[in-house]
Amino acid sequence: MTAPAIEDLLRELTPQVLGTLVRRHGRFEGCEDAVQEAVLAATVQWPAEGVPDNPRGWLVTVASRRLIDQMRSDHARRERESATATEVVPEDVPDTDDTLVLLFLCCHPTLTAASQTALTLRAVGGLTTAEIARAFLSGCLRHTWHWPAGMAERPAGPEAWRARPARPPLQWSRR
Repeated sequence: MTAPAIEDLLRELTPQVLGTLVRRHGRFEGCEDAVQEAVLAATVQWPAEGVPDNPRGWLVTVASRRLIDQMRSDHARRERESATATEVVPEDVPDTDDTLVLLFLCCHPTLTAASQTALTLRAVGGLTTAEIARAFLSGCLRHTWHWPAGMAERPAGPEAWRARPARPPLQWSRR
């Protein structure tokens, strides 16, 4: 079938398909949009694949599916909006200071000593990552802590993944 013949067929079938959808679903504006999308799909698909045996049925099916998809999408959006609108927002934030809890979390025994120190300086002390790195690499932390091995001496690259003996915990020194 030629392109002008397909256009004429679509002009003839569009009002019939719209009437069928409005009768089934009762939403004129939604049905009109769905029929337009079905006609657009037909103008793309039919010249390449040929006109189906029942073009009116094809248009009704495609338009119906598009309309149902749109209704589901609208319903889900309304549900999300109503769920968001009914969320209870806490009125007041408690006036408790959770710094001690944060300190205990940063010093959890499963973390390495260096990780505990760096995490505590970052989270509780408010230092930047660059400041912590400078402190570790300059050695100023070595004056207050005994390090089994300097941070700069730690292996890097593939050798860092090899099994290493457990390090003793950090000990406070009074230098």
